[in-house]
Amino acid sequence: MSKQIDPIKKAKYKISRKRGKSITQSLKDAGYAIGSAEGRNSDLSVVKVGDKEILNELMAKDVTVEWVINKLGTELAAIDAKASDRVRILELLGKWLQMFKDNEAKQTIAIFDGALIEKLRATIPIEPIDIQ
Repeated sequence: MSKQIDPIKKAKYKISRKRGKSITQSLKDAGYAIGSAEGRNSDLSVVKVGDKEILNELMAKDVTVEWVINKLGTELAAIDAKASDRVRILELLGKWLQMFKDNEAKQTIAIFDGALIEKLRATIPIEPIDIQ
């Protein structure tokens, strides 16, 4: 007989996951035993069902590029944001704006045939260097 998912624990798990916490920490926040949270937690029913519900909720909300950029801007302006979070947000925004493209100058290599090299030698006299 399979165990039923506790709806209160599932709700707490989902809230914790939406805040960006790991599966293990979310299970601990929801009140699951440490052994359950730290074991093969991705096999737990609450994880499978909770993550699927979160995904369905996101898909139903019509998450758009504008929405994501607004959320990133809100997180960037947050008072309690860490410096590493701010740098990552700026990096994501810069990538979206395509600010980090490699603009390498194209280099070409001229390949000469033997006749052209002889003409160049004839026009540019090269004096031998005496090394002693």
